Amino acid sequence: MKKNILYTMLFAMVALLATSCGDKKSEGLSRFTYYPTIELEGGNYIVWDKGTPWQEPGYSSVLNGEDVTSEVTIAGNVDTSTSGIYNLTYVTKKNEDGFDASASRTVVVLDPNSDIEGFYLTQPDSYRNYNGADAAYGRAFEILVIDNGDGTLTVDDLLGGWYCQRAGYGSNYAMSGTIALDGSAVSLVDSYIPGWGDGLVGLTGTYADGVFTIEAEYVSSMKFFQTWVKE
Repeated sequence: MKKNILYTMLFAMVALLATSCGDKKSEGLSRFTYYPTIELEGGNYIVWDKGTPWQEPGYSSVLNGEDVTSEVTIAGNVDTSTSGIYNLTYVTKKNEDGFDASASRTVVVLDPNSDIEGFYLTQPDSYRNYNGADAAYGRAFEILVIDNGDGTLTVDDLLGGWYCQRAGYGSNYAMSGTIALDGSAVSLVDSYIPGWGDGLVGLTGTYADGVFTIEAEYVSSMKFFQTWVKE
């Protein structure tokens, strides 16, 4: 009987200690956590005309039913005097437990009067030659060409969407890079594909009237023969 009483007292002490520890861990936290939300108006991807002053499309944020839009902070800026890709990050007010929320927007500034700059479609009859075997792109893939104003162009995928879009690998497998345009002749300045950490062996091509004809060599046994047509 005494042993049973002793075991009961020990069990009660352990339970009390566990309860006390739990209280300490939750000390300072609210019983209910309300997380802030944020919504962007105008979408996460916007194309903007070069030279037109930037106007924020808008956003809204709510925390526990309260409008806290005025307390959202924005990191980044859009320089509409320069063509390029600009990223904006929107961060909400933190709740009482220190949690916030964020959203991002990509703004592409392009010159609507440029014959070269803009979006292109890799034509479906473009193809890859790998170890002597040809494989067609099969459908059109969109790529972006930006005029740097110094005789060079930035291209978001020098492989025309082969891995990023056609294979579905995602943006880490887009061969971004810079090409030089001298008259109608195209040559490689630099390139890089994050997913594999390397770049092109070489690139040659021509440009005329909104059409690029590109031959890009990735490795010695792999070449991409592409035609890009401006949209």
